[in-house]
Parts: sequence; C-alpha cells; structure tokens
Amino acid sequence: MFEYFWVPSLAFLLCLLAILVLRPVAEAAGLVDRPNARKRHDGEVPLVGGIAVLFSVAITGLLFVYLPGTFTPLLAGLTLLATIGVMDDMVDVSPMTKLVLQIFAAILMTSWGGNYLTTLGDLFGHREILLANWGIPITLFAVVAVVNAMNMCDGMDGLAGGLALVIFGWFAYAASLIGDVPTQRVCMIFCGAIAAFLLFNMRNPLRGCKRVFLGDAGSLMLGYAIVWFAVELTQPAPGRTEQVPPVVMLWVLGFVLIDLLAVVVRRMAKGKNPFSADRTHLHHILLRLDLKADAIVWILLASNFAMGLVGIAAWQAGLSEQTLFLLFLAISLAHVMATRNAWRFIRFGRRLLSRRQPKA
Repeated sequence: MFEYFWVPSLAFLLCLLAILVLRPVAEAAGLVDRPNARKRHDGEVPLVGGIAVLFSVAITGLLFVYLPGTFTPLLAGLTLLATIGVMDDMVDVSPMTKLVLQIFAAILMTSWGGNYLTTLGDLFGHREILLANWGIPITLFAVVAVVNAMNMCDGMDGLAGGLALVIFGWFAYAASLIGDVPTQRVCMIFCGAIAAFLLFNMRNPLRGCKRVFLGDAGSLMLGYAIVWFAVELTQPAPGRTEQVPPVVMLWVLGFVLIDLLAVVVRRMAKGKNPFSADRTHLHHILLRLDLKADAIVWILLASNFAMGLVGIAAWQAGLSEQTLFLLFLAISLAHVMATRNAWRFIRFGRRLLSRRQPKA
C-alpha cells in the first residue's frame, strides 16, 4: 500500500502545487507555447509541466528513495535535460548543442550511474548476446534515440504524458515481479507526478483554463528517465537474482519506438534530417482522417498499454525471447510499410471510415 498509494500520492500533490505556483511565473517570464503553422492550439499555454514533474520527483525521491549512488546521477541527468529544454522553449537552442548535451546526460547515466547495456538477451534463439565493449556506445545511442522519440511524441494534449504514465506503470509492475522495490518506488513516484500533470494537460472537467504543456523540458526529461529504467530493469544488478528480458522493453515502450522507426525511415528515404520536425507522426496522420484528437490519444494510449501487457504476459508465460523479438519486428515493419506513403494511408483510411458511416 505504501508503494502504490502514499508515495505516488505525495508526488501527485507536489506536482499539483508546483503547476499552480509556476503557471503565473511562466506567463510573466514568457515561458509559453504560442500557436504557429505547426502548433495549432488556442492561445498561449505555459510550458511548466516538465519542471513541475521534475520538482515533484526530486523532492519525493529524496524523501523516500535510499539509493544515493543511483538516484543522484539520475536526478543530475534529468535536471540537465530539463534545463536545456527550458532554454530551448524560451530561445531556440541549436540542434547540435542539444545533441551534445543529450550525449553528456547519457554519459552521466553510463559512467556516473553505472547503468548501461551489457546484454541484449537471447534475441535469435542461439545464445545470449553479450555487448562487451559495445555496451556503452549502444547505450549512448539508445538514450539519444528514446529522448528524441519522446520529444517527437509530444504533439497532442495527453499523448507524451499519457505514454509516459503507461510505461512507468509497466516499469513499476515489472520491478515488483523481480523484487526490485527501490526501482518500483521511483517508478511509482513518476506515475504520481505525471498523473497530476495530466490533470492540467488532458481534456477533463477539472482542467478549466489551467492548461499547461510539458515543454521540451518535460519530454526530454521523461525520455531520459524511461531509457534509464528500461536499461536498469533488464541488466544484471548486485543484490538482484532476476532481471526483465530486454526484449520485453521493446513491447513496453511500444508506440514510442515504432513511431520513431517509421518517421526516421520516411525522412531518410526522402533525404531529410531524421530528427527534423514535421507532421508525419502517426498521431498527425490519424488527425487527417478527421478523428477527434481526444479519441486519437486514447487509441494510442490503449494500444501502448496493450503492447506492454502482451510483452509482460508473454514473458511470464515463458514465451521465448526470440519469438517476442520477431513478433515486435513484424508489427514494426507492418507499421512502416502501411505509413511509408502517408497520403495513401490517409486516403485508404478515409475510404474505410466512409464505408462504415450510416447512409442518410
């Protein structure tokens, strides 16, 4: 009960208070998101969600997490990325500067936190894939990829925060299955803080005119925390006799990784920067099918929840890592093929939806 109620409840309350205090400060300082050709929301929206989540996680973690050797470097990396995110929200920071700082945050994770990939598990049904000297470079790449993937997902109210809540919920459950109580507690802290943010971000009767966005500070920070725990839960650790198979994390992250793969493949096929901003993500494509934004968010959150459920249930049922990996690859390739020409996907979707609409 303490892990699943009191700790996340405190994180929830702290994030709630932080948002209420920070909203007027952000409006006065100009830390707001203004509508433009790519951002089609109404009015100026304060970008304080990420800062509030970080404040809540830091205070609650310092009170209830007794892992200074692990939590301190995690907090340092989160703070670094939140800081660069706030700077980018206020004055555009060059992509190269952001990339360098993301890599530096990844180095804090691997070299200070000692948290990096040493094995990918038995993905091909022959033997465990040990990374040896490739462990740290591959971890650095994973950090940059997931951080930017979460940033790319932050395009609709409730999407990035909702995905993070689903992912951290599965992280907490997975940690409980392997008896890792400290990691479970930190993940529940994130769940409480993110849930409070979503009250001010997703459409609901309590939000009123108090709408806030994560901002780059929040999306970058949450991406960093997600890859941190995805690695920590899947690698051997002192005092722990079991870990989650790495392939399960592909299913838990689900939509975040699949959408990243599809977008990067499309952009590279057109000779574009794979990390450039555009409106070709799956949620943008679904919007052009004339689906309501709230419906799209719930569809994607439910899909990500279902993928996490499949991954963890299959692991617990004893399904081989090779089978899980091949199934994930099949889903990813099907998504890439279906959306490689977005306009064709949209036209097919509209035709399909029109057939299901009742005739007058």
